[in-house]
Amino acid sequence: MSKAGPSLASPSTSYPPQPLPLPGPDPARNVITLNPSEPGTRGLPYSFRISRKKKNVKSKESILNQNPQALQQFLLTHAYDRPTVLIKCTGSHEIWNPSGGFGGPTTETVTDFDFTVDISNVLLPVDAYGAPVWVVASEEPAKRGRHWRQIDHDPSSQNPLHNPADIEASQLLRRRATPLERKQALDDAQRRKELGLPPWACVSTQTPDQTGVRLLFPTDRARFENASFCAIEDFSDSNLPSPTKSLAGWAEEYCASRSPLKEFRFQRTVYGWNLEEAERKILSLIENCHQGDRKKTTAKIIIKGRKIVVRPNSSLWWLYENDYLKKLFYITFIYLIIMWSIKKLLLGRCWKVAGSSFAFVRYEHLEGSQPGETVAQYIARVPQPPQAKDLKATPRGISIVVGQPFKNWYSANSHIISSAASGRKKDGDPIVL
Repeated sequence: MSKAGPSLASPSTSYPPQPLPLPGPDPARNVITLNPSEPGTRGLPYSFRISRKKKNVKSKESILNQNPQALQQFLLTHAYDRPTVLIKCTGSHEIWNPSGGFGGPTTETVTDFDFTVDISNVLLPVDAYGAPVWVVASEEPAKRGRHWRQIDHDPSSQNPLHNPADIEASQLLRRRATPLERKQALDDAQRRKELGLPPWACVSTQTPDQTGVRLLFPTDRARFENASFCAIEDFSDSNLPSPTKSLAGWAEEYCASRSPLKEFRFQRTVYGWNLEEAERKILSLIENCHQGDRKKTTAKIIIKGRKIVVRPNSSLWWLYENDYLKKLFYITFIYLIIMWSIKKLLLGRCWKVAGSSFAFVRYEHLEGSQPGETVAQYIARVPQPPQAKDLKATPRGISIVVGQPFKNWYSANSHIISSAASGRKKDGDPIVL
């Protein structure tokens, strides 16, 4: 069974999102147009206490666990805070110490370099290009209130629902995803990651239908169609109707739960670069920057601040989060025998159904282009056209790449990274590129 990946959210009809206001009286061409406030929520500001660990956001405010409006406002307020993307580079080698210690000769590890490169500024600015918020599709295996993956399906039909009327009229049932469905979902997610695609892109092994990802704001459906910059052309996310459940609906479902061990996990992701290929290129660059026997070199991309977590302030969560008690429970096998079952099988509830995405590079639709037009025709028609290598044809017309592809960024900054490795840079502040 083929299906599209996670689903992009449609705007709520029960109450509007309350993200941070965009600066300036005249928003830029690409700025997301926010939904106006409705009378029921106008003038209802919410303030929240949060804690940050590894730049993740976590809150245990009671209002977030009881009021869906407050929960959605909280999620969207922090959805536009981009994560921190770091490249951790380390290099070491071993030396033989014949004098050694009491046990005779020993081998010692010498650190040649150990530094971090901050590439967060390469992400496209949110105020100009947005950070699309998405929710999972009805048939996407996801944690929908349990600690195992489930899907919402229409038992009366073996085929996907084709239009919003069918979706609204149907009675979706929730069931555990089969091993095959889970495997396909993981394979699809891995392929999108390898190609640098956003979560809502339908790759060639999938069928663009109602199970595809949905954007929160309707204007984004057109703006972020075929959004990523990658080597393949055979994906599409256009002409997808509204999701079966919006972000507002998921907030209402979470707040209706009375479990003392519930949590809502909102994900902030990045796309546009093949991060595994980037790691390989940087590793190849720094491998020859130090000498010695048994060299060990690593280059790892770390994304911090990708989670927004909401939990109730319950005594059970306190037991699970206390580091000292957790170690004691592990040592005495209490966690494996009792606490794991309580959280995963009995009282635990987890919603991992929504997120926002930030682009390193993507395609932006050119308003002056025409459907069915080729790149050559567009260049011949318009005065002072962009370079052909930055353009591609889509069902809507012509799109131009915005942002910095990895190969361009690498060409401009590789010498800085190699200089830091050759200069034996250790610790200190990250190198901001």
